[in-house]
Amino acid sequence: MLRKRLLAAGSEVTEVVDHGFIRSVYFTDPNGIALEASWWVVDGTGRPTDYTDAALFSDPDPVPAVAELRAGDLRDVPQTKLT
Repeated sequence: MLRKRLLAAGSEVTEVVDHGFIRSVYFTDPNGIALEASWWVVDGTGRPTDYTDAALFSDPDPVPAVAELRAGDLRDVPQTKLT
């Protein structure tokens, strides 16, 4: 529906891109700024995190923090506190 509305408004819009766990459309606003609108098709919330779940964590070259989580070896966890 959003894609149709964007097209009707004269925006340049991609086809829906299926990323597996989310779907996205990419478009430009009237000022030419590139934007993305995404929606989840796999609910990754409300359950314990499983970093081996390929539906959510399938990047073959993840950022170091995700690689550490997958290996069970998270080295640096920032301390947070309410002020």
